[in-house]
Amino acid sequence: MKMRCGKTAIALMIIIGFMSSAFAFFPRRDTNIHIPKTAQWGYAPSIRVCKISPLSVGEVASALQWWKDLGYEFDFVYSDHCQNLIKYGTITITLDRGQLFMNNLLGRTTFYADSETGFIAWTIIELRSPYTDRVLEHEIGHALGWMHARVRGHMMHPNHFDGGWSPRGLSADVASD
Repeated sequence: MKMRCGKTAIALMIIIGFMSSAFAFFPRRDTNIHIPKTAQWGYAPSIRVCKISPLSVGEVASALQWWKDLGYEFDFVYSDHCQNLIKYGTITITLDRGQLFMNNLLGRTTFYADSETGFIAWTIIELRSPYTDRVLEHEIGHALGWMHARVRGHMMHPNHFDGGWSPRGLSADVASD
């Protein structure tokens, strides 16, 4: 009798584990999602597009418009030779130096934020060439302090093929709460 109960319990645990794993692949239906935010800008950052970037100033301005529509503000967008990648008060957009390709990534964002204030001081976005659609908008999200959201169809999804244009939870008024 004890052996039968033990086998039933194990079988039930396996079935529950399988079902919970299966449901993890379905997109969330809730409209109130929480996306972690690590830091934020204390002012509108300038956007510096390095001459070696795979995108032009105009293309970057178009990508910024997606975030402006959510209430974010940016200072001017300009082109630069980017002798030094780190420049305080700016989001610098440049070409990957080979590490993204080796790690099968489409883009990467690095930033420095003051640990006491939580304000971002500078950001570097590296992009692969050829450029893939929607990657810059996603990386700008990281440059604004947003982390990944495992919600299928969301801008901040970590997997490009499962991501999309959904901005749920990313508006500027949510960020300031």
